[in-house]
Amino acid sequence: MKRLLWLLLAAALLLTGCAKKSPYLEVEQNPIATITMADGSQMKFELYPQIAPNTVANFVNLANDGVYDGLEVYRVVSNVLIQSGDPYNDGTGDPGYYIRGEFSANGWNNTLSHMRGTISMARKTNYNTAGSQFFIMEGSYPEYDGQYAAFGRIMDEDSLATLDAIGSKPVDGAYKPLEKIIIRSIRVETFDVDYEPDKLDKTSVDKEDR
Repeated sequence: MKRLLWLLLAAALLLTGCAKKSPYLEVEQNPIATITMADGSQMKFELYPQIAPNTVANFVNLANDGVYDGLEVYRVVSNVLIQSGDPYNDGTGDPGYYIRGEFSANGWNNTLSHMRGTISMARKTNYNTAGSQFFIMEGSYPEYDGQYAAFGRIMDEDSLATLDAIGSKPVDGAYKPLEKIIIRSIRVETFDVDYEPDKLDKTSVDKEDR
């Protein structure tokens, strides 16, 4: 009898953990992100909260709060990726907090591969240091799988054309575009679903690396 009660308790705890990890499994329509560049061109992405729920929630909140408006695509590696989301536009910035990395090296089953058109979160060496910076794959690099939190994919050919146009811009030796590439805005249609990210204290996480 005691063994049966223990098994039931363990099952209940397991189900509770799964529910906590996947709060958006019942979402009827995935959020749609629209990145509008200064020249009016756009990239549209379907985001996948079932795969990377906290990553999506974080991106939704930052985008709809206007955090990305006016930032630069500060890194362009032709045929590989473009990167943005840094308030300092130099690769060092963040929103003042971190989020946990939702990828397999950090114990999270993320099944979205880093193929062409995938959007994913940048991070520091520590797995739990993603913040606001993101990158978009112009090429397909599945070797990034398990190391970064992919959370969405580009939706149409026009969006890919915009991606390729950005990816073709001339850069210096550090992959910084010679002319500024500005994001006018990023907005996400959530279809009335509330997305609230869990945030990590930056100071506590950074102490782990000292």
